[in-house]
Amino acid sequence: MKSMTGYAKAEGSIDNRLCVVEIKTVNHRFCDINLKIPKFLIPLELTIKKYLGGKINRGRVDASIQMENGGHVGFRVDLNFPLAQGFYNVLIQLKKELKLSEDVSLLHLLSLKELISIEKIEEDFQKWDELRTLLDTALASLDAMKESEGEVLKHDFLGRINNINHLVSKIESFAPQTTHAYREKLLKRFQQLNVPFEVDESRLLTEIFFLAEKADITEETVRINSHLQQCRDLLEAPGPIGRKLDFIFQEINRELNTIGSKANDARVSGFVVEAKTELERMREQVQNVE
Repeated sequence: MKSMTGYAKAEGSIDNRLCVVEIKTVNHRFCDINLKIPKFLIPLELTIKKYLGGKINRGRVDASIQMENGGHVGFRVDLNFPLAQGFYNVLIQLKKELKLSEDVSLLHLLSLKELISIEKIEEDFQKWDELRTLLDTALASLDAMKESEGEVLKHDFLGRINNINHLVSKIESFAPQTTHAYREKLLKRFQQLNVPFEVDESRLLTEIFFLAEKADITEETVRINSHLQQCRDLLEAPGPIGRKLDFIFQEINRELNTIGSKANDARVSGFVVEAKTELERMREQVQNVE
């Protein structure tokens, strides 16, 4: 089990150039990869994203690759000769018109910034295997952190699952008492009404059993216990489990709501509230599970 929260950094030398890879992940519904790379790595952008997506199942991923300039950086120098010739002609004409004695030199020509252009040229990056090795180092470190965070979440889930299991057992223990409670409540109601006839015990029992049948929570508690066991099994399963756990938590919440609506006992209602409190904490935490 892994958390979606993690950070990793890896450094290495690729073709005598220092390369730094950083990966940060946080929770997200899907796998959303944001990549920041130098300009010369843009041709590999889709390859890098696809590689990261194959290693990270879920979460927002902010990855960056920084690399120093090295021997593969060149420069192209271009001279605008027509401009130089025109500028020179203008300077010669100006010298004649003003009757200047100073000769026109190369220094005068170089004072024109647009005369010479310098462009940096970086060769195509051909070291994908070395870069992938560095990515693997960062991803291994990221996985270790995510697994460590996931282990903490796992123990928290197991504790809360056991608490809910215990609360459901209490609910089950009080459920059989509802029939007697219904009988006492109906009798008390008849006494309050001061009806001028005696209560038909058989008819009263029929009504009590009818109400008890409507209030029966056996199916709900059985399903909750089954869901809780599924959660325990998932916590030991390999691979991404966050979405599955989230779905099961929703089902448990549905069953607890049903029990709460059927419950005609303050103690049962109290246990339902406690169980839903534990469940809500897990529903918040599962948003961080990959």
